[in-house]
Amino acid sequence: MAATGDMAFVLLLLLLFSAHRPGRSHAFSIMNYLCNNGSSYALNSTYHSNVVSLLGSLSANASSSAAVVGVGFANGTVGRAPDQTWGLALCRGDVVNATACATCLALASGDVNVHCRGVKDVSVYYDRCLLRFSDRDFLAAGPDDPAAPVQYSPNLQVNVTVDPGRFVALAADLVGALAAWAARNSTARYAAGVMTTSAGEGFTTTEYDLVRNIYGLVQCTPDQSPEACEGCLGTFRDEMPAVFNGTAGGQINAVWCNLRFEVFLFYDSSPVVKLVAPPPAPPPSGAATVHSDEKRTRVAGNAATVVAIVLGVLVVILVSTFAMYLWRKAQVKQYVEEDNDAESLFFDLTTLRKATENFSEDNKLGHGGFGAVYKGFLPDGRQIAVKRLDKASGQGLKELRNELLLVAKLRHNNLAKLLGVCLKGQEKLLVYEYLPNRSLDTFLFVPERRQLLDWETRYRIIYGTARGLLYLHEDSQTRIIHRDLKASNILLDAGMNPKISDFGLARLFTGDKTTTVTSQVVGTLGYMAPEYAVLGHLSVKLDVYSFGVLILEIVTGRRNTDMFESAGEESTILLSYVWDHWLRSTALETVDPSLDCQAPESEVLKCIHLGLLCVQENPADRPTMLDILVMLHGQSSSFAAPSKPAFAFAYGEATSSDERGNNESGGARNRRGAAAAASEAFSLNGMSVSEPFQPR
Repeated sequence: MAATGDMAFVLLLLLLFSAHRPGRSHAFSIMNYLCNNGSSYALNSTYHSNVVSLLGSLSANASSSAAVVGVGFANGTVGRAPDQTWGLALCRGDVVNATACATCLALASGDVNVHCRGVKDVSVYYDRCLLRFSDRDFLAAGPDDPAAPVQYSPNLQVNVTVDPGRFVALAADLVGALAAWAARNSTARYAAGVMTTSAGEGFTTTEYDLVRNIYGLVQCTPDQSPEACEGCLGTFRDEMPAVFNGTAGGQINAVWCNLRFEVFLFYDSSPVVKLVAPPPAPPPSGAATVHSDEKRTRVAGNAATVVAIVLGVLVVILVSTFAMYLWRKAQVKQYVEEDNDAESLFFDLTTLRKATENFSEDNKLGHGGFGAVYKGFLPDGRQIAVKRLDKASGQGLKELRNELLLVAKLRHNNLAKLLGVCLKGQEKLLVYEYLPNRSLDTFLFVPERRQLLDWETRYRIIYGTARGLLYLHEDSQTRIIHRDLKASNILLDAGMNPKISDFGLARLFTGDKTTTVTSQVVGTLGYMAPEYAVLGHLSVKLDVYSFGVLILEIVTGRRNTDMFESAGEESTILLSYVWDHWLRSTALETVDPSLDCQAPESEVLKCIHLGLLCVQENPADRPTMLDILVMLHGQSSSFAAPSKPAFAFAYGEATSSDERGNNESGGARNRRGAAAAASEAFSLNGMSVSEPFQPR
């Protein structure tokens, strides 16, 4: 590779990293959560069943409301005392798409299990929705409830240093105008707007560029009267000067009303309120007299004074322009530092050699198809994982670029984080965050370690993996099919939270087209959907199939290629084994014995049911990842009945539940053989080709 090519690649990577700004690559971002009291419930209790049922109905009803009346809102109650639970769900006023509303509420429901599992009174605030449930009737108490949870969040990333009191007063004025509009002119009780400031009105030239526009948003639940809505927002507006003095943004989240203001555009709707900031208060009268005298003196001055003034103005403009340039440069640096320190994006080879003790075998974490992964320590104490591309693998800068171009754009809690890259001679290295618990397979398929995976941890892994896939399929900037989802590609952090890794085989769709036919069938034995392996049909349903296999592995603690004794004489593989028990209503007999009956039966059966839905032979019958997240918060009694799974890849032979045999064409048999060979070739962790797909 020529030096100029390497330099162009480096510049491209710098643009990728510097262009990323936190919060803008996510369609939905969690703002906060409140586990509101110390009372708790058991996971197999009646209250838990009521919570699951309530969250499912709230999500469904709110998303339907978004589609029908233009605002996603629902409340309700389930059960009877002492296990009765009340709940409320609200999507932001600019989220009028039913799918988007359902997605946000599904994510919020999942955070209940992650952050407040077992707590009876929980509030979760996302940027585009909120959710609350409680064991007391907060719906009857309404906005005047003194025990209602409130969360204050100043934006501490950027501060206003010149006249911060004036800035927050302007923001409060905007919120006041929005509150009146939302309460009086909107049945959705929602309003968004902007206030424009002018240079010289209390702000320096540099700071004016920051606060040129103040964007605001307010919302109440749509069931409130205009007076109640305006009163709720008015209380919070009055608190803004004390809470947000000096910050260039902030939000107050409560169940019945909420507000937010920023110096950047954060909402999707058109502003209904547009204000111009009033000029700052005039100086005292004495100062005004002096100012008038000076003005008269300047007017009476000679031509030389006028020339001096003109030159002075030009100097001010030049200095201001330069100051603005420096400020923008500092902002870019700040955003880069949010994700990775700029100096750490590109590691030098000497640093990585020292970090890994010259890639010693003692630090080797594993070896994939195209390179080894090593544990290392940076001089600042950070632990890293270094993927080293084999020099003899036949893979080069193109493959490294493909994975970098993909992973550098991805930011999600359930995706492994890329820290940087090293390009030196023939050494091509990727540097990732180090996850101390390594991969799921090192626990799940090792008998003496499997017992460390209790049911709560397994359920969290299932849920987190689903969230990561939903982000890849729906919420990332480019639709992505992973193509190699498996237990060894699910990494676990210190808290046993899952992170999807290894995007070497990922396929990108840059347009609206979401399916294609490929001649390059790659993947891992046992996880490939039959329509992909046999016919090369590629869609998001391939990842759904792999996810279904993974669910069944997590529940049973067995590999998908393990052999089981069936009801008859013949042995069978995992999918067939679980399906046979499902038909006989003995599915609980397939559960990993190390769980020792500690898992709630309803959750276990729900996961088995969901896994079987994901591995159905017809891709159209499989749920989407959004469906899966919603189902994880629902009850399996509402699920469709699964059809017979596609039994594929038993010992290198690609077969399905209906025998193709002599009806199969020679071309299909050749493709099937190629698929099996390809799957075996890529059955190890490694880095290979990420294919950006351009629709025809």
